[in-house]
Amino acid sequence: MKTALHPYNVKKEVTVQTYTAEFGPKLDPQSRHQNRPRARCPGYLEPMIVVGNDRPLHDQIFSHPRDANPPPCPLRNRADHKYVFLHDVPVDTARGRALRADFFEHWQTHYAHMRKLLNGYMDVDDFIAVIKEADHSRLWSRGNLQEWEVPYIFLAWKEWAPVIKKKGQLLRPVWLRFWFDSRVRTLDDIWIRTQGDPRIIKAIYRNPARGGSPTLRHLVDTKTLYIDQAFLQAQYRPPVDYVVLKMRQAFPRDFP
Repeated sequence: MKTALHPYNVKKEVTVQTYTAEFGPKLDPQSRHQNRPRARCPGYLEPMIVVGNDRPLHDQIFSHPRDANPPPCPLRNRADHKYVFLHDVPVDTARGRALRADFFEHWQTHYAHMRKLLNGYMDVDDFIAVIKEADHSRLWSRGNLQEWEVPYIFLAWKEWAPVIKKKGQLLRPVWLRFWFDSRVRTLDDIWIRTQGDPRIIKAIYRNPARGGSPTLRHLVDTKTLYIDQAFLQAQYRPPVDYVVLKMRQAFPRDFP
């Protein structure tokens, strides 16, 4: 991947270029290996190595060291992708009903915020699908969930494949996945293990040439997203009429 976390500051991202500028090249002027601190993996905070020290600078990337027993990093382990809830909750609670009502009051802001994090494009049918998944899984009544956390769970639920219009126009040319850091193995862990402060990793993959879902070898880069608790106060462009119509058709009881 092109980006990792700073050796001493997990809230600071580094490229190979900025890492080398701060800690020096792999070899000193006498061709001896330098003892550089390791950049760290966004998903598990494990040390990473620089691959391609002998290639031109733009070919250099960060990579996990080869390990027969790799740690449970979500970026390494394809099986970690599908986040689920393991424990049932009451079918309905007053708090859950209130949270769902608040979400629908601000659904346009949630929609716009997710579009922004999805590189500027999200199909309204995908948005409808994750809301229905929230209803099915009783998301609204779980834990100490706050409204500003909801879209991040929505993002982590789905595979966000490239989107191409019928005429070949690329609306989103890359494959995106959103991971919680390695403390979160199931969605119940968000509140148990992170005290409501998980890191979110946006992973960018090449679209596999032969189809199917991308694997670790298709990973291009990552970006750490710290939950923006204030996005509901931000100003976004309202959705087009078609999106509003689709939402009204999908959830008629939630619109006056």
